[in-house]
Amino acid sequence: MNKSLLAGLLIIVLMIAASLFGQYFAPHSLDEHQGVTYVVDGNGDGDLTVPPIAPNKQYPLGTDKEGYDMLAKLLAGSKYTIFVSLVIAISRLLLGGTIGLFLGYISKAKPARTEKLPIWNILNGIPIFIIVWMIMIGITMNPAASPLYMTTILAVILTLVGTPTVASTMKEKTMILREKQFILSAKSIGSGHFTIIRRHIFPHLLESFLILFVQEIVLSLSLFGQLAIFNIFVGGTTQYFDPVQYVSRTNEWSGLIGQARDYLFIYQWVLFIPLVVYIVFILGFHLISIGLEQTYKQKFSKVSHI
Repeated sequence: MNKSLLAGLLIIVLMIAASLFGQYFAPHSLDEHQGVTYVVDGNGDGDLTVPPIAPNKQYPLGTDKEGYDMLAKLLAGSKYTIFVSLVIAISRLLLGGTIGLFLGYISKAKPARTEKLPIWNILNGIPIFIIVWMIMIGITMNPAASPLYMTTILAVILTLVGTPTVASTMKEKTMILREKQFILSAKSIGSGHFTIIRRHIFPHLLESFLILFVQEIVLSLSLFGQLAIFNIFVGGTTQYFDPVQYVSRTNEWSGLIGQARDYLFIYQWVLFIPLVVYIVFILGFHLISIGLEQTYKQKFSKVSHI
């Protein structure tokens, strides 16, 4: 196993473990609230504490402006960041991969590059987050639905807008693969279409599916971040007035970043701590993607006839 793949897997496994079990070891729960306190010691000196509190022994990652522990918020939001991105990537692969595989197999066009591009390649030129923003902006502010329901809506939309890209990629790979000699040999001896797809084409696409799966996770996380800049958070947005502020209902990581972007010059830990965690999480999957590509490249270089 190469170093990139190992480092990426280690990061992701540790983060998933922290998401699942970290709450049992965290010093504070999500319900604990640190208010304004004034303590007088034996010498008569007073100590005024006003949130947000900078990282210290009591709060290793500090608190937000309302006095809630940042570590507890990150652990609570990690389930949405991690598992929603996984679900979206799996759904895109199942839907887009299946469509692309069968279209590539039955297509009459040759796999060689042509000047005419498929119609869905035009959609690839439109930033997906703009499409999602136009759909979600009317329903994401102060929704009556539960955070889980709003998360499901966003996941379905992100799955649907990302499916054409996956389908297009898998179609092109299938069209190239179907021209291989072993596929033509299987057809010549009378193998059925379903048998050829199941026994000959699909196994040779597993590596592509795996790399694409990791890349789709990274793309989903990037979309979370882009939408958060425009106050669209996973699970819905709570909007307050006087002063106007936007708060994530789920504490999802990109939501914590989006709602804290005004703290760039003051209380920086409120912004930078979730930002660092978010970047490390994306970096983990990026390293896995690089590691997989290197591994498969070395593997197939030994059997160049495949």
